[in-house]
Amino acid sequence: MKLKDAMPIYREYRQRLVNQTRDLVKQRDTAKSKFEATGDAAWSNEAATLELSIEATKKEFEENQKILDGLTEQWCAAANAENARALADPETGMAATLSKIMTTVARMCAGDKVPYSDEKKVMEYDSDLYGKAKQAQIMMAAMKEKQKEYESLWKKEGGEYDPEGVADNTTAQGDLPAVPQEETGSGDVGEIVAE
Repeated sequence: MKLKDAMPIYREYRQRLVNQTRDLVKQRDTAKSKFEATGDAAWSNEAATLELSIEATKKEFEENQKILDGLTEQWCAAANAENARALADPETGMAATLSKIMTTVARMCAGDKVPYSDEKKVMEYDSDLYGKAKQAQIMMAAMKEKQKEYESLWKKEGGEYDPEGVADNTTAQGDLPAVPQEETGSGDVGEIVAE
């Protein structure tokens, strides 16, 4: 099962357990107050039974939370691995991008024409650097007879990296226990099996 499919199942189950605990606590408190008001042992037994149910629900919540934490760790590890891969890629990584930015700045400072898309990349990287390069470009262009014209350095850019998409589509590792479904109107309880 993919992480993007498994995580919502366990989050939804966590919320159901929270709601169930709230309901059980209300019922227990009501039973305690009725016992205190009437002294009827049946209410005391009801409160004790509800207390046991609360403890069982809390234990189930903690187990579910451990599974959800594990899935979240797997998701983060997959996203971080994809980020590391993106930064290290010789075609589109951080070093390649910085190299392209500095090449564009050098071309601008020489008074040559570069595509607006390349200028925009420099501007996004450092607006002060872009401003200085643009001033140098204008001054140097005035002194040249003919400006050299360059094509975009980013034209051959590799595929876009999507760390979140990679993490979402990573297969969940380990055994994922089945999550009970909510009761339907017929009283049946099914299970969602995480594969």
